[in-house]
Amino acid sequence: MKIADDKLHEIAQLILQCEDVLSFQWTELVFVFEFGEGHVSNSGFLYDGQEVTPATASIAQEKLRLRNSLEALREDIFQQCGDKFNQLLFQMENETKHFKIDFEFDDPKRWAITPSNMFEMREELRPKF
Repeated sequence: MKIADDKLHEIAQLILQCEDVLSFQWTELVFVFEFGEGHVSNSGFLYDGQEVTPATASIAQEKLRLRNSLEALREDIFQQCGDKFNQLLFQMENETKHFKIDFEFDDPKRWAITPSNMFEMREELRPKF
């Protein structure tokens, strides 16, 4: 599977425009995007040393722009491999802007963040570059 670098960089740039990302100090961040029939939800964390802030990825003036870019990426991957991913994991380090995107095709709850696993998942998903 080949994904154009410009599509991945566009998603990273959109993440950097999100309200929570702009509002809080952070050294690393993570967002999990979950895809269902006709909707996309997300949750994540902003890390600043030992301080961890729960966050969501939403752009104030363009609520659908990030979602539309993620849906387009999902469709491109589907066209190439015949399968749609259930989750997308986005991790970034602030200083270098180094980022990683990973996909989950089989287990729709692999990276799910819930009230019962929030503390465990925030450490499991913490970026380690």
